[in-house]
Amino acid sequence: MAIGDEVTSKLSTNPSNIDLADALRQYSERAGARVDQDDNFQQRYLLDFTLTGFEDIHAHVNLGVHVTGTVDNLEEQQTFIQAARRGIVLKAIYIELADTSLSTGGLLVAFGACLSFLFDRRYAQVKAIGIRVNEDCSFHFFDLEENVERLQRMSFDDELDIGQDMGGRVIAYFTDKGFGFIQTDDERKFFFHIANVVDDDLRARLPAYVPGEVIPVDFQYGGNDGKKYPKAINVALPDGVHANGH
Repeated sequence: MAIGDEVTSKLSTNPSNIDLADALRQYSERAGARVDQDDNFQQRYLLDFTLTGFEDIHAHVNLGVHVTGTVDNLEEQQTFIQAARRGIVLKAIYIELADTSLSTGGLLVAFGACLSFLFDRRYAQVKAIGIRVNEDCSFHFFDLEENVERLQRMSFDDELDIGQDMGGRVIAYFTDKGFGFIQTDDERKFFFHIANVVDDDLRARLPAYVPGEVIPVDFQYGGNDGKKYPKAINVALPDGVHANGH
């Protein structure tokens, strides 16, 4: 019998008055999953629990899980994705679960999504993913990295003014194309073109850019124009930093 069938026969899908993460954790355990919880990881990375194995399945499993009833929470998604980026867990799944779906199979859908993400070859190279389970138990997977970037773009115009001074570091530059990317301390990524570099020392340094090199810069917010990344303008080395990095 498949795990999904066993879950259906074993469990009641009406965990009223239980928070969503605890409901899915209990569901998973009753379905034969081994579950670990770490309060420190929960506080730092929103890892509600980690699936570490299954009855009768001999495979190495390390899936960090976060469950929320909120849709498109940028701060939560940014925090959670660090668990995968930093190797805290091998894989991570961010589950947006409508609480009204619990009585109609929402937990089964969420648990099935965990299994699919772990064992479906299509996701073998994916470290972090999101899934949204709707009230009617329809669902879809979404790229967590792309969704974070989308939400960031939506928030930029609300938070930032055109021409606002910012700081960050060049994390990539493509000499043959004349553009690159700047990342801020809060991990926002900005596109810049050589035409928007106003510092002669930086202009001289960029053609010799080596992949992996990090160059501190100051810049101004130039809007997003509906593009994938917002634009950085008036890019320059910070005061006191010269072309050799000192």
